[in-house]
Amino acid sequence: MASRASSLLSAALACLLAFGILTLWIPAQWPVSIVQTGIYALTGLWLLGAAAAGFPLRLHVLLIPVAGAAVWGCVQLAAGTTIYRWATEVAVLDLFTRLAVLFLAYQLFSEERLRERFLGWALWFGFAISVLAVLQRFTAPDRVFWLFDVPPGGVTMGPFVYHNQYAAFIELLLPLALAGALHERDWRRAVAAGVMIASVVAAVSRAGTALVLLETIVVFALVSRRRRLDRRSVALAAATTVLIAVVFAASVGWGPLREKFDREDQLSERRNLYASTIEKAGDRPLMGFGLGTWATAYPPYATFDDGLRDNQAHNDWLQWASEGGLPMLALMLAMAGLLVRPALRSVWGVGLLAVLVHCLVDYHFQQRPVFGYWWFAMAGLVGSLTAQHHGYRAGQDMQFEPE
Repeated sequence: MASRASSLLSAALACLLAFGILTLWIPAQWPVSIVQTGIYALTGLWLLGAAAAGFPLRLHVLLIPVAGAAVWGCVQLAAGTTIYRWATEVAVLDLFTRLAVLFLAYQLFSEERLRERFLGWALWFGFAISVLAVLQRFTAPDRVFWLFDVPPGGVTMGPFVYHNQYAAFIELLLPLALAGALHERDWRRAVAAGVMIASVVAAVSRAGTALVLLETIVVFALVSRRRRLDRRSVALAAATTVLIAVVFAASVGWGPLREKFDREDQLSERRNLYASTIEKAGDRPLMGFGLGTWATAYPPYATFDDGLRDNQAHNDWLQWASEGGLPMLALMLAMAGLLVRPALRSVWGVGLLAVLVHCLVDYHFQQRPVFGYWWFAMAGLVGSLTAQHHGYRAGQDMQFEPE
């Protein structure tokens, strides 16, 4: 019974995450609210099952920094240090949702069967989005699903209306295809990996292109060292993936991406945003201005006017420091540090680290919460790899599982 309930809950979680991505383009709160409500409902059902039926209940050290970040937002609200209370309340709700996703994924996917099923689904869902994104990019660049208009001027990739966030989504899932191509010598996953890499080129994301190429090298190196695979097999899988990526990238065109790389100043306006954000963080190093308040606090620190509204710092790490002070930055660094070893050990978890690196030049955990839920679900999957050896049932002494 417990296994069947876990299967249903994991399927429901997958549907919620898919719904969140497919509605990412909608400029309204209701799709996010549906995902958040669903995640809390699933978490509540799991906790009820743990209490009533003895579901395995596990805790992991990865939960600590995420819980700490959510509580820190509550401290800002209680102390009255936030400059925009409503924005901080929204950010706190988002952080508690991330905590719920991380907790739920860790519980559900500690069972290997469910974990492998979810990872396979995530891979092919990501591949489908990449195919959709490329087709839509060149046939209806200003429409989502060829039906719904979006503001012109940007690079729309499938349901993503910001090309760098699309690139981060592919960074997160690409190692699943790369590792599968080597582990199982599966040509289908090699094709999927090649198409996903080419789609990032089509998205004209500089950091994204650099990171998916780096991921490819790192994954091949990790798998070949861990599995001691025949060098010929590794070389064949690598050549297949690279060849497909090059062919598809050539078909979508290198020109726009090359033009971006040819710019003299790769950071351009971002450099000014970073300087202003650092100055903001220095003015309130302990408490910050309040989670979710970067855009509100920014105008007095602005040093240029490009005619646009700057709503994010384009650097999540600096934004965390300015909004939440050094405590918030320390919690996020702790989360990253705790993930390094298990992510590298899993191989497919390398995508989690790639996204954190990309956050140095963009805002993947701001503005569109659903991508953050995907990231934390994958973090829970990485943490679940050791759960079967350190779990406990409700009623036993609770203890955090070390990494």
